[in-house]
Amino acid sequence: MLKKIASSFILASALVGTMVAPSYADDDTFKTVCLFPVRVVGSTVGTVVGMPLGAVRDGNRGAIKSTQWLAEKVSKQDGPYAWWPGVFAAPFGIVGGSAYGLFDGGWHGMKTGFEKPFSKDAFTFKED
Repeated sequence: MLKKIASSFILASALVGTMVAPSYADDDTFKTVCLFPVRVVGSTVGTVVGMPLGAVRDGNRGAIKSTQWLAEKVSKQDGPYAWWPGVFAAPFGIVGGSAYGLFDGGWHGMKTGFEKPFSKDAFTFKED
């Protein structure tokens, strides 16, 4: 008799406890689960497209910055030909900027491609 009362009490407690527990059968969870493969593919495509874009963009910026840096260090005068010594630093800036751009573009494409798959933001860079 005591076992029947105890088991009934445990069963009633379990039923009441499940009524209070949150339900995870809403549309957002289903949508998230269904969109996960699309987000993974979008992240992959964003990474593949973002790496060369980042390499070109940051390689260009690196060449400009290294040219300006060396021109300021070597040439102390102002004029139209003051930046010529800095041209020798441009290849180093291109290589360094491209290496950084591969990482930066890949990370941007991966992150934005997962948040907004196949959107324009995943394939382009916003100006800083």
